[in-house]
Amino acid sequence: MQNIFIGRQAIFDRKMATYAYELLYRENSSGGANVTDGEMASSCVMLNTFVEIGLENVVGSHLAFINLTRGFFTDEPYVPFEKNQVVLEILEDVEVDQRLVEAVAKLAAEGYCIALDDYEFEPHWDPLLPYVSIIKVEVPAVDRQCIKSQIQELRRHNVKLLAEKVETEEEHQFYLDLGFDLFQGYYFSRPQIIQGKRLAENQLVILQLLASLNDPTMTIDNLERVIAQDAALSYKILRHINSAAVALPRKLDRIGEAVVYLGLQQIRTWANLIALSRTGDKPQELLCSALVRAYMCEQLIVHSPHGNPQMALYGWLALYVRSYVRHSIGGDYAGVAGLG
Repeated sequence: MQNIFIGRQAIFDRKMATYAYELLYRENSSGGANVTDGEMASSCVMLNTFVEIGLENVVGSHLAFINLTRGFFTDEPYVPFEKNQVVLEILEDVEVDQRLVEAVAKLAAEGYCIALDDYEFEPHWDPLLPYVSIIKVEVPAVDRQCIKSQIQELRRHNVKLLAEKVETEEEHQFYLDLGFDLFQGYYFSRPQIIQGKRLAENQLVILQLLASLNDPTMTIDNLERVIAQDAALSYKILRHINSAAVALPRKLDRIGEAVVYLGLQQIRTWANLIALSRTGDKPQELLCSALVRAYMCEQLIVHSPHGNPQMALYGWLALYVRSYVRHSIGGDYAGVAGLG
């Protein structure tokens, strides 16, 4: 078993009651976080929170703010979160274009709470304002007169205003008087480290699962057999489906039942997250290459009168599994993955 870590910083309301926690990527118990890959970091936070430790053990009944890169909004067809306890946070370096705006609008229409991070009153964020519920203003980075003059314009969008990186009592009082709703920063609390244990999945099974999920001929029974090859993965799926966050009326004890309830989209998303967060150095290069090619093939076939986009994706993932087996085990063991 491996130690895993999550940073958790409290967010307070105007009465200084805990409103939510922002969840942060951490590599060790001292709070280190050398982030070179935003998607990997976001994947780790989500998996460690929802699958490994459990949302209820990390935030209790409070909301969880989760930082997401552009790809999680525009490329994932399904967001595997319970809508009533998460806030999807758009990072400040995300490019705003029509594709992002449409993705955010869709999630907002489905009932998800969206937040803008490190907001500095820049006009390129304006197309997203009708769809966000919370705006986090980075108070040290913005002139106070600018905030005073533009706060009423933001209020027209019926959003909660969060003052982040508040470090002094004077700053807290200033933004409290200005009408801000929520507060976060070192003045109130520094991030705490939540620690847990991770059962390692069989990476080969994860890759086989990814390929199977994109095979149009795959049945629920076959999918159950793939997942059942890995005890750790099976345990995590059942623990998640039976968690307080999902709140099923009865306990499920079969993988097949869990797959039917979660649906292929949610299983696919979790498998993608595990693959993004678990790959080693050499397989990670292969994964990036394979996924780029798979996406290219899928997009080419979308614009072709013949062929099936899912089959294009499945074919490239199958090739990746073969490559992974050769690099990790040696020889041609593609048949082990059911793709020989």
